[in-house]
Amino acid sequence: MSTHGHVEFPHKVDLVEDLYRPFPIISRLPTDASDKASDLIENILVKLGCAMEKCDVSELSSLFFTDQAYWRDTLALTYHLRTFKNRDAIASALLELGPKREVCSIQILPDSPALICAGPTLSWIESMFTFNTRSPRATCQGKVVILPEYSGENVLKWKIWTLATWLVHFDDFPEDDSRLKLPSNPLRGSHILRTEVLIIGAGNSGLILAARLKTLAIDYILIDKNRNIGDNWALRYDNLRFHVPKSFVETPYIRYPDEAPNLLHRDDLAEQMRRFAKELNLEDRVLLETTAESTSYDSSNQTWSLKLSSGKVIVCKHLVLATGILSSAPHVPAIESKGNYHGVDIHSIGFQNGALLKEQGVKSVIVVGSANTAFDVVEDCYNAGLHTTMIQRSPTYVIPITYWRPEGLGMYDRLPAEVADSLIFSAPVAVGGQMLGLVHAKFATQEPDRYSGLAKAGFLVTDSTQSDLMAHLFDRLGGHYVDTGGTEFITSKKVGIRSGVTPLSYTTTGLQLSDGSALDSDAIIWCTGFRDLDVRTVVACILGEGGEAVEAKMETTWGLDCEGETRGMFKRQSKLRNFWVMGGGAAHHRWYSKALALQIKGALEGVLPEAYLL
Repeated sequence: MSTHGHVEFPHKVDLVEDLYRPFPIISRLPTDASDKASDLIENILVKLGCAMEKCDVSELSSLFFTDQAYWRDTLALTYHLRTFKNRDAIASALLELGPKREVCSIQILPDSPALICAGPTLSWIESMFTFNTRSPRATCQGKVVILPEYSGENVLKWKIWTLATWLVHFDDFPEDDSRLKLPSNPLRGSHILRTEVLIIGAGNSGLILAARLKTLAIDYILIDKNRNIGDNWALRYDNLRFHVPKSFVETPYIRYPDEAPNLLHRDDLAEQMRRFAKELNLEDRVLLETTAESTSYDSSNQTWSLKLSSGKVIVCKHLVLATGILSSAPHVPAIESKGNYHGVDIHSIGFQNGALLKEQGVKSVIVVGSANTAFDVVEDCYNAGLHTTMIQRSPTYVIPITYWRPEGLGMYDRLPAEVADSLIFSAPVAVGGQMLGLVHAKFATQEPDRYSGLAKAGFLVTDSTQSDLMAHLFDRLGGHYVDTGGTEFITSKKVGIRSGVTPLSYTTTGLQLSDGSALDSDAIIWCTGFRDLDVRTVVACILGEGGEAVEAKMETTWGLDCEGETRGMFKRQSKLRNFWVMGGGAAHHRWYSKALALQIKGALEGVLPEAYLL
């Protein structure tokens, strides 16, 4: 059961414990492997196509690496988001789906085959490729990674370790970016508005999805509770900034300005959303300061109907929840004697800046939390001249921003975002996540004393030899700190630190802690995150009357299922028709907005096959 009383469905797994497996050990490669890379890839893709065409399950299975193999499909054949593990499961699925989709025209992308040496015990050959399907008519892309496998007689055969496939477009309904420059029809007059897609939330994910829909000639409307586009950022605390480089969070169609800093500030983010909506002519399709008062679904004609706070009614074929996750329901631990405290007591969502607190007479502040937001707030309060103490309840995974290097996520600095996305998001998480973790662990091993000063100051730190970035993101979408310089405030003792303790109750002047001590302060700021990682906890409030019926049928959102796919997001729900959830980080918005838009387009045009769920 979840903390809100919901049954966890699908079941959540632990990325490291349940999905990661030791990589194959490849201690020797043929000396001519690099020279023959293109021929080897061509040979195995031809065999793959022939085996599917002949429905030869034995041949299909034999093409995959014996000890471990993965196939991740994003809509190309399964028309779902699926990851298959082990050669027999992959062969069984391909045996059914290859002929059903009528896979054809498998072609290697020119100059794509390459020999990759990841270390002394792991090397492979990889290549991108394209293919088509006739049922439905679609263009797809893929990536294949092959390894050498030696039989008992020392006979070498190259086998597929990982296969990734994804839908690019429906051939009869291609995207057309030129539509983005066309004016949009303003929303005027009528009490009842009809559209193909209603998107609730006009922040990053909602606007990016709207742009994708527009390129596909899909009619849409967005509603948002805020007064202005960009307020999802503009209303946050003053010194908010992204803790990842600009290249990783680029928006599709319109890049951030060259003059924007590498670590984007709150104002850069808000301005980009305003610019995005204006230049792509999305503004006229947005109803601001608008929320849903009631929601219902008519199964007879398969439409959603929402009564809005403005009095209008929207009838739509598809409903998308794009209000974000970990954004709308602040979490503050329930501790005793809250009424006793006489100072300022706020969650980070209510924090503006330290200078404002100082104007209110605050001289000291406790910041509860030790992840990205907490470090932002600590820095701001210290710079405002406040005596600042951080309470760290448990060890924090700290990863330096300098680890964004070409071997890992730094590839976004040298490749277009859409190309890097296809490499990162198409890969099976069990391989891609682990590979990134090993890269970060290598960097950490090269500088074992990087955070010795932080530990000496009393901060409980784990580094990349002990923790995994992807595990943090897929499990909690946070809870770690990407070090952009904030640790210096702890090591230099500019900011106090109380680690390994938990607030138990309020006193009149501060907090009583779990070690028996008390900490006094004029203000307490809870940087303890949000409780809506599972959107089911807030969906009834978002949808109004009737939202409970949707909540009861929704899948759990976020966390990984047993295949390594994100639960309840970006794909068809198992118990709700034409209801979608969009969210995650900026890179998720960029990649999965296209996947979601293609599913909606296929459904509207009657060409979207049933999701393959076996």
